[in-house]
Amino acid sequence: MKARVYRILIVTTLTALVGLLVMQIYWFVHAYKLEEAQFDKSVNLALRNVADNLLKSQKDFSGRIDPVQHTASNAFFVTLNRKIEYALLDSLIRSEFKKHGIYTSFELGVYEHQSNVLLYGNFYQQGALTEGDATCRNREPVVAKMDFSITFPDKRTDILGSLNIWIITAAIFLLVLVVFSYMVMDLSKQKKLAEIKTDFLNNMTHELQTPIANIGMASEVLRAVTPVDSKKAMRYANIIHEENQRLKFHVEQVLQTAQMERGEVNLNKKEIDINQLINSVISNFELRLQSRQGKIIKHLLASPAQLTGDPFHLTNLFYNLLDNADKYSPLNPEITITTRNHEAGIQISIADKGIGIKHDVQKFIFDKFYRAATGNQHDIKGFGLGLTYVQQIVKAHNGIVTVSSEENQGSRFDLYFQSY
Repeated sequence: MKARVYRILIVTTLTALVGLLVMQIYWFVHAYKLEEAQFDKSVNLALRNVADNLLKSQKDFSGRIDPVQHTASNAFFVTLNRKIEYALLDSLIRSEFKKHGIYTSFELGVYEHQSNVLLYGNFYQQGALTEGDATCRNREPVVAKMDFSITFPDKRTDILGSLNIWIITAAIFLLVLVVFSYMVMDLSKQKKLAEIKTDFLNNMTHELQTPIANIGMASEVLRAVTPVDSKKAMRYANIIHEENQRLKFHVEQVLQTAQMERGEVNLNKKEIDINQLINSVISNFELRLQSRQGKIIKHLLASPAQLTGDPFHLTNLFYNLLDNADKYSPLNPEITITTRNHEAGIQISIADKGIGIKHDVQKFIFDKFYRAATGNQHDIKGFGLGLTYVQQIVKAHNGIVTVSSEENQGSRFDLYFQSY
């Protein structure tokens, strides 16, 4: 229930933040369009006033002015069809732009009315505040009917500059969203890790309780038997020995995994016959399968079967894989071990006919403490360290381990080691 509420809160908060960010972007775009419309309106009014004053300078008080043409998003064209004195045009444009608060840089071009040929032109870097006279003010006047245009190359940049507060606010909000998302992901990982650790402690407690209880029971029986029955004593002594070995194996598994993570395990590599090593592991493991009427089928076909490795860790590696195959086989385990020469190395396959592994969890099985859900987490014993240890040892030997499995159809682990 808590996990569900936690997920709902996270999704709700993220949705609200994303919604606010979308609204922020919407209002920013809306503000930009309003600012652009206001800018265009101011330019239009300014240019109409310029055209009107030019006509009045030529004793034309009719007030007939063609509409200012918006030829591009940043360009305006005024059809005047009159002779234009550039000095007067320059002065009027600067004056009108100042009145309307237009200070962005612009290009002024004067064109011959019929041919649309550029006659004069100048760039005003500081806009209406540009100091000095235009370079073409003192040119020989041209006798022709003219029109003029204004282009603002930095129009978009200047409008965005006027919206700095919006941009800064949106950037801060986006940063908050990114940080929050990162924190949510980190918290989710921490929550998952806490759950895994809790499961590990529960499993470890359950796992250690069984051998401890058996050892206690066997020792109590030995103490209570008077006189000592040698056969009964040997039986319970064997129980104590076997349970002690189980405890030792569990403790070593935890310690070895921790050491591998810290890089503290030094492999004692030597040339070994992998077939012989596997035969040794099988002979020790078969006793365990007998109580469940299980069997191991071996096809040790690799020849030559020599490779360089650490016998101790490779023995534990195979024991872990056999242990998994046994634990995840409900009845009468049937395990097949195959070795073969493959390319420049040896491939070892360990297959079972157990419950298999779901496709969606196969990528997690080598993670430390991970155990695939199988109903009651204590039904199948273990700490979730076996396959982590397997992968670490294989990597330490510059090998590769892969898994192929179908649910309810068993699993197969393939290991590849180079021959040296």
